Amino acid sequence: MLQSQQYEHNYNCDFEPVEPKNEREAREGQFASNWMTAEEIELKTIWKMGTFEITDLPPGVIPLPSRFTYRIKRDKLGAIAKLKARLVARGDMQTEDEYSTTFAPTSRFTAIRTIIALATQENLSLKHWDIT
Repeated sequence: MLQSQQYEHNYNCDFEPVEPKNEREAREGQFASNWMTAEEIELKTIWKMGTFEITDLPPGVIPLPSRFTYRIKRDKLGAIAKLKARLVARGDMQTEDEYSTTFAPTSRFTAIRTIIALATQENLSLKHWDIT
């Protein structure tokens, strides 16, 4: 049974939802309406957070396409907590000359705190710089 506060319906079925590999699979499966709800939530969140803005592209620039990835999120007991859709850029379509113009930091805060704690414990100094 798929239950969540996020979804209006509970589904009784003999199998668990499968993570779709692409949008076609998400739209054609038994849980299509749930995956579409997850997509809508992701898009609303992106707009609410001001993640990007619509603007005119410079001449000759071709934007990278995007797609959704899908994940089943579970609670501590292994029950389905929600179906999650994430909008991602198709970095695999980036051309080689664009590599040096892209910067996306990916450090998690816990990793940064660990480094700071180790430096403090070992009486080391830390330096930070921005490479642009």
